[in-house]
Amino acid sequence: MSTWSRRRVETIVLSVVALSSVIPHRFFVESRGLFLAEAACLCIAFVVAEFSRRFVDRSTRAKRVADIAAVTLALIPFVFAVASRTIGRPIAFEIATLTVFGCVSLAMAIGATTHRIGSLALIISGFLVLFSASISDSSYAVVFPVIWMLGCVWHLIANHWERLDLAMPESVQRSWSLRPSVVIVTLLVLVVAGYAMKDRITSSKRLTAGLMPTSGGSEWSDPSARSGVGSGDAAVAAKDRAESFGAVDSDIFLESTESSLFDMFNDTIGEPKQKNKKQERAQAMGPENFIQSHARNAKSEQGGGSFSTDRLPPKKHHHFKDATDASVVQWDGPTGIRLAMQRYDTFDGHDWNQSADLSNEKLARVPMADAVWFFDPFLRGVLQRNPDAASVGLLKVIRLDAQRLPVPMLTAGVHIKEIDRQDFFGIAEDGSFFMPGREKVPPLTVVHVASVVLMEDEIHEKLVVAPAKDFPENGSLVREEEALRNVFEGTLTSPTASAIQELVQSAIANHTNPVDQLNACVEELRTRFVFDREGESSATSLDEFLRSRRGGDHLFATTAALMARQIGLSSRLVTGFYVRPDAFDLSAGHASVLPQDVHVWAEIRLNDGRWFEIEPTPGYMQPHYQPSWSLAARRFAVATWPLMSVGMLTLLVAWFTRRLWIDCLLTAVWSLGRWLRPRRRIRLAIGIIEARARLAGHRRPTGKSQRAWLEQLTRTNAKIATAARNFSDAAMSCFSVMATHRRAKRQPNWSLFYASTPSPP
Repeated sequence: MSTWSRRRVETIVLSVVALSSVIPHRFFVESRGLFLAEAACLCIAFVVAEFSRRFVDRSTRAKRVADIAAVTLALIPFVFAVASRTIGRPIAFEIATLTVFGCVSLAMAIGATTHRIGSLALIISGFLVLFSASISDSSYAVVFPVIWMLGCVWHLIANHWERLDLAMPESVQRSWSLRPSVVIVTLLVLVVAGYAMKDRITSSKRLTAGLMPTSGGSEWSDPSARSGVGSGDAAVAAKDRAESFGAVDSDIFLESTESSLFDMFNDTIGEPKQKNKKQERAQAMGPENFIQSHARNAKSEQGGGSFSTDRLPPKKHHHFKDATDASVVQWDGPTGIRLAMQRYDTFDGHDWNQSADLSNEKLARVPMADAVWFFDPFLRGVLQRNPDAASVGLLKVIRLDAQRLPVPMLTAGVHIKEIDRQDFFGIAEDGSFFMPGREKVPPLTVVHVASVVLMEDEIHEKLVVAPAKDFPENGSLVREEEALRNVFEGTLTSPTASAIQELVQSAIANHTNPVDQLNACVEELRTRFVFDREGESSATSLDEFLRSRRGGDHLFATTAALMARQIGLSSRLVTGFYVRPDAFDLSAGHASVLPQDVHVWAEIRLNDGRWFEIEPTPGYMQPHYQPSWSLAARRFAVATWPLMSVGMLTLLVAWFTRRLWIDCLLTAVWSLGRWLRPRRRIRLAIGIIEARARLAGHRRPTGKSQRAWLEQLTRTNAKIATAARNFSDAAMSCFSVMATHRRAKRQPNWSLFYASTPSPP
């Protein structure tokens, strides 16, 4: 390999490493189909450009194809970024730009004709790999810069020794053994230095402008950061600001200008038709005794006590004029999930209310790794039995006027930095986490959340239709009220109850298992109904929704909960927020939840007291419950058993008839071998004979020649023995002639040479 060719290959490899450093920022966030399609297009363009490059010196067309492929390689990320936004699966502009940088570096490395272009490609790839590692939250992101630096060190040392070879060819001797040793020594130095500096660098106390990673973020990366100073644990920007948590209540937190969950639902799906009596009394007060903040508190109290399905058409959405960031909360964790705030278990035909008391203000205090966690005693027992069934996320409250914490399904414990008092956390009457004794969660409070991961096998095992009985939950016995089951008598009008019953019967007609029946009911709503939150034809009550089959998510969730009760399952309504998959910002490291992301869904109860969520509204991702390997294998067997049976039968038949069809195959191969040269045909014949002998159980012993082996096999039949000897003689004669011919080509005939040369005088 020439010097320039080696340099070019090394530059291409370093560019590929830099481009690979962007993959972790995209693979877990974007659409898998679009990402894989883009990766496939990049690979094809790379192969075409590199393959055409090999024939540049021979053909002008090859040079043109190589240039076009290189330009296409640089444009592919831009094309896919535009296409993804067109179909509603946007790619972050920052990440698309980084991908373009990587592709430009790779294209320049492929098409480099001078050292200057190759060096520029190397500089671009170095910038990309360092920048990608600096914006990553993963501790493993440093792997890509380390690999790139090792390759760059190799590249620079190799070029240095080549220049020395050219400058002093008589005094410098090339030594290939030096390069690996230098790379190994460099790696050891980096590892030792890394371990020596580990945990020795403290956070900066002088910089407060938010420019360094230890500052917790800035207004450039996160509008909510406001140049806060952090401690280096910056999984969510600005989470360790001085104002991120107030140890005591202050006047600034008592009067709120922030929107509550009730206000956001009113802005999004309309206000309830029935006014609350407390609010009416407040409005009847004189203006001198009434302030707007008290009205908001009254509305918030109303929203916390009940949830009405009968609503007026929505008005214009409320927007915060004084906010640079419209986020209500920010979430650092899996997207496409729901953050629950309020739950209701009783429905009277119009309003949802909470009847069971699941409150618990004595959570389990558990110190873990220099942090104090507070666990729900019931779910903590689930985690103790199965420690692997845990999922951790980070929540930052921005502009939410509520005591409650919006947390995922089956949240077992919460933790706030430097908070170790047990009375700061509790579980409300409906089973939701909240902060007792406070008007609201202080803005910019960051909460670590640990949730229980529910397996699909557990749903199949524990979702059963059982008679009413007591279940242990939250450390106390909670009686399963009749209101949680079939509550159609006296609560729903006759047309509404009949419509729901007909809907259930049509959905579960071919299903007997409770899980299959529930999934069929959810699928019925997701496929036969239309989600319309603000349209003129959108339903404003449950009766209109069942007639028009068009309405908001609160009507979908209500119908799903009632359908579940119709088949004998306990259900309840849940309100909160939906974390959109496209809301995750890779540069900030979190997903922003906006006021319009308020959402309503339903939960179903298992027979061990746990609740799992269902998503009946089309357009929202359904919860994904991971099946075990055994369940996945059983499903695969059930789905493919006809094909597997036919395949197994075919394999058995092929095994027992292997001599027949292999012999037919060998005969066909011999028939096709008539076009081969004699020597190759003899080799084919020897191979066929040995294959047939193996089928008959007479394998040729190792070290024994074919001639002796054939004579041993055919000694009992004189006719076949004669044919075998003739075949062996012919094969030996053919190969002997060919060997003599090859030797004659390699060695000159010295006798002819001497015969034609005159003798010296």
